[in-house]
Amino acid sequence: MNLEEKLRQLKQAAQKSTRDRELERQLEYLRRREHVPKTLPSQRVPRGIDAYVEGQVSTNDWGGYFSTRQALPFGRPYGKLRIGELSTADFKPLELFLENAAMPATSGLVYLDTETTGLVGERGACAFLVGIGSAEGSQFVLRQFFLRDYAEEKAMLAALAETLAPYKAIVTFNGKAFDLPLLESRYALKRMKPPFARLVHLDLLHPARRLWKLRLESCQLTHLEREVLDVRRQGDVCGSEIPGIYFDYLRTGNAHGLQPVFYHNSLDVITTAALGAELARVVSNGWSAGWSNGWGATEGDNGGASVLESSLDLFSLSRIFDRAGVRDQAVATCQRALAVGLPESIQTRALRHLACQHKRRREYEAAAEIWTELARRESDVAIGALEELAIYYERRRRDTKTALKFVKAALEKVRANSGSDSRLRSLTHRLERLRRKAAARQRRSKPALEGTTDRAGVGERRT
Repeated sequence: MNLEEKLRQLKQAAQKSTRDRELERQLEYLRRREHVPKTLPSQRVPRGIDAYVEGQVSTNDWGGYFSTRQALPFGRPYGKLRIGELSTADFKPLELFLENAAMPATSGLVYLDTETTGLVGERGACAFLVGIGSAEGSQFVLRQFFLRDYAEEKAMLAALAETLAPYKAIVTFNGKAFDLPLLESRYALKRMKPPFARLVHLDLLHPARRLWKLRLESCQLTHLEREVLDVRRQGDVCGSEIPGIYFDYLRTGNAHGLQPVFYHNSLDVITTAALGAELARVVSNGWSAGWSNGWGATEGDNGGASVLESSLDLFSLSRIFDRAGVRDQAVATCQRALAVGLPESIQTRALRHLACQHKRRREYEAAAEIWTELARRESDVAIGALEELAIYYERRRRDTKTALKFVKAALEKVRANSGSDSRLRSLTHRLERLRRKAAARQRRSKPALEGTTDRAGVGERRT
């Protein structure tokens, strides 16, 4: 066999190998496709969800969709609140958590939560159930929009946009990072205009964390509703199981498993509204009590203490006021938290926070009292307090000698505890500068006796 024949055979073998690999790749792709839920054709009659969930099929220009409506009377209890409180709460105090935006009256608020497919399949995440709630007359009305089929998504999104049109603000829990971006992407994919841009958006996740994270292990929605609202869910489904339940429904047509999913979504919407009402009440009580130098003028007067179940919440609220620039309330609530009593580690943080507030308000003597207390505590805290005292005595009291004493004490603690090099350099620089300043002041104050004697002697000789 000549060389040319061998080359031809090698090329044929290589081509066969390439074809085999391509076939294997296609087979593997088909195998994966078997496990991905298939989109139901729009001509197919949707499954009987109405047999398990009370609702109706509606149509618009884009087709049909399934929706539910549930009206909850104001007198119905929900944990420690009543449904009516969700509609009568004043959300104005929660403007502290917004940037250059005003909260409308409760009638202009709508609460939203979604259930999604997760990042499964070719289509990515899709919101197959959207729940919204709002106050209407003497009821809290809960609406849910459901995809019986992926082909109904455009109709459902159009119905959702139309329903949101009368409202001025939307309230969610983690909606800034999840629900609204997801829905906006679905509107974009369907070449529709999202309805959220004109709405003020209040995401309760971050306000809830700021207020309750010091005393609660978790700030997940279900944990907050249990610990803050005293709500105990029964017959609920775990959120991580919901995408699988929906895919089972698409694949088998059995809608029985969707009943707890609708229930789960409705509770999430109501809890979001209840949590917003509770946050608004806490901040409102803190705001009004802050002006009266405490939390209630007389013994037995609730003021705001009945709302805030823990001094930790008082301290958290003080930091919220501080961040919003409401200085009077920040000081008053922090003082109250310290008076009620805090764990030692949190007490130290609260004292530092209060000293910082006094310093900003140019109440230097009050700040110095706190720094003196902190200087007797653990090393890191004491070092910072000693440095602040040195600054206070140098700049406010013009007492360089006492300032030097505090800097030396701070340096001793840094060296004894192997403190950071940057702090050591900073304190050493301050010490040297204070020494130069003290020496210069001493030279200026020392009488020039020799010069006076010389001038007097010369004068006498001339006489």
